Amino acid sequence: MLIVNMTWDREALPGWLFHVPWNDPAQGATFTDLVFPWFVFVAGCAAPLSMRSGRGRGKTRGELLSAAGWRACRLYLIGVLLTVASFAHETPLDWSHLLSWNILQLLAAAYLVVVVVQMTPRPWRIGFVAAVLALKWATFLLPYDAVTAWVTPRPVDGAPLGPGAWAHFDAVKQLINYEFAPAPTSGSRLLGWLGMMQQYLPLAAIGVIGALVTEELERKRDWRSVGAIALIGAALVAAAFALQAGYRSEGGGLWGVATVPFSKWFFSPAYCLLAAGTGSLLLAAFFAAIDLGKIEWLTPLSVLGKNALAVYVGAELSFKLVFGHWLMMTPTGESAPIASGVQAWLEAWSGSPALAGLGWAAMWLVGWWLIAWKMDARGWYWRA
Repeated sequence: MLIVNMTWDREALPGWLFHVPWNDPAQGATFTDLVFPWFVFVAGCAAPLSMRSGRGRGKTRGELLSAAGWRACRLYLIGVLLTVASFAHETPLDWSHLLSWNILQLLAAAYLVVVVVQMTPRPWRIGFVAAVLALKWATFLLPYDAVTAWVTPRPVDGAPLGPGAWAHFDAVKQLINYEFAPAPTSGSRLLGWLGMMQQYLPLAAIGVIGALVTEELERKRDWRSVGAIALIGAALVAAAFALQAGYRSEGGGLWGVATVPFSKWFFSPAYCLLAAGTGSLLLAAFFAAIDLGKIEWLTPLSVLGKNALAVYVGAELSFKLVFGHWLMMTPTGESAPIASGVQAWLEAWSGSPALAGLGWAAMWLVGWWLIAWKMDARGWYWRA
């Protein structure tokens, strides 16, 4: 996340460092598109450990739910802070900004749902995942004519309209988010905020899969568990590719107009299964390497994990308030924000836009790793 948030030159850098454009009818998923759902997957992995043997040890369900609720509220409000930090110096704040959705807000809502679902029997948890993804898939089957009676589709670059097209799925998204009202009102803003369950419930399904995978890993804690998780991950990835097989932006594919792409923009079921499957494969690989293989050179990663929230909030706020605004001189004598200015100097020294972009991202990563390492050495940890 630290790296891909600091890469901007699409022409010079590899495509996997960038999101698929939200309004690209072809859709798809890159490494960058999977980073956020992996955060939710990891939160799900932690849930059964925390609830049973961590800070949740000996607590009643009510106490667990209360603690999770307050934690979700704090995460949500921190997310609102990060959201308004990018425009509050230009736009006056009002109460509606509390209804904004972004990374931490979605993570907070998904986390709370994961905790609630984790309190139910295992079959119910599996049923939750299946039901959420099936209902999400069903929204893409809402009749085109009925949806477009409320919402005007947004065609992109001459992309065709009609059932199963990108514009159809986008119109469904707008409809559920209540974005079809002529002018926003207090009521429409609240309805739109509630409509974001079409995003955080699929995210929660990814988190619940993470919890289920962790429980499987705990059964043996050996190579058999690693193999089982790898098989689960491979099955989820295969299912993901099957759901979007032959997808065409004008609508159609293996499942006709019900074929949906890998899409972070829509949080499609294919995308959620891809994120959960690749997350499972990564968990199996890291458990095999660190816990079973005892590969010690990977352990420096832990300092970032111990202070993930502090690093994320610190990186976001410092960029929005300082590195993206404070000015410095470039080699051409012009002024530019620090982030762009450093890249300009790196490009002047290296002669390569790609090396300059990657160099700045690497400096950002190393800088925050050093901060996390120093905090860990002093025993400073910030958690919600």
